[in-house]
Amino acid sequence: MFPDCSSMNVALVARSCGSEMSGPPPTAEQIKQGTLTRVQSATTVLASDQHVFRYDGQASRTLTMCRGTICGVSPTSEGLQAALARAFADARLDFGSSHFAARLEDSLELTPVTQVVNGVTLVEGYGLRTGDRPFSAKFFGAWLNGGAFFVNETTLTVRDERGNPVGLGTVFDASALGVTVDSAPAPAQGNSATWTGMMIGADVSDTVTRGQFLRGDATLVIDDLADSDVDVAFSDFRDLETGARLADKVIAPWQNIPLEGGSFGNKPAGSDDYIHGRFIGEDHAGVVGIFERDDVVGSFGGVLQPDD
Repeated sequence: MFPDCSSMNVALVARSCGSEMSGPPPTAEQIKQGTLTRVQSATTVLASDQHVFRYDGQASRTLTMCRGTICGVSPTSEGLQAALARAFADARLDFGSSHFAARLEDSLELTPVTQVVNGVTLVEGYGLRTGDRPFSAKFFGAWLNGGAFFVNETTLTVRDERGNPVGLGTVFDASALGVTVDSAPAPAQGNSATWTGMMIGADVSDTVTRGQFLRGDATLVIDDLADSDVDVAFSDFRDLETGARLADKVIAPWQNIPLEGGSFGNKPAGSDDYIHGRFIGEDHAGVVGIFERDDVVGSFGGVLQPDD
């Protein structure tokens, strides 16, 4: 269902698969279609809560719950289950992969690839819609074979629980999706496994750095596949838009996260400190996830490294 390194002869895929570039660089349309393919083919979506900052100084959080590729949103944790049920019943209330795919098709554009980090291809997009429920958007995303992950900034009219407009605001959120696997990596006593890739995130603090997009290296390690738990660490942070190194930025690592089948961690309703990830692809070749910690909401992904 996804582009294959051996079957597509475009420079973007060659780069993301670790090959030398050949032929012309990919067009924005090729990148858009590659992103859309990953979104439409996903079997699982993970979505952060939405951080809402109104221009009048008010801040709030819209909670998100997903099952499969369908996501519902609610201002309260008590309303999440009902919101998800409504999203299953009415596609217009689904904020999962079908919603994102529709926006990719009608309102969003992709720019040519910017860079490849640890085998993960970084893409950038923007969007503007006028008329009914207008918005402007900017987002960064990253590709894996079998999945993708994103961090988004959207400026729009914020609405209350009844759908009434309460003023302009900016919303930050993150998501990850892919063709997930339900099984854990195959156990082998004493063997370990490492996935390396990238994290992308947005600063949602109450400081002057709010809204800064950042990226960093992502490393996920299972020390013993026979007694599986997961360690995740982010490092070498940079401003996503300028490339400047963020020498003072720290996001504390996660250690000994229990692995439950092909999933690890979870996102409690309203939490500001969590990580939730899923393995994707054949032989657990990739991993994607979402997180919030240290005033950053974001997503991450990585590629399984060969044995030493």
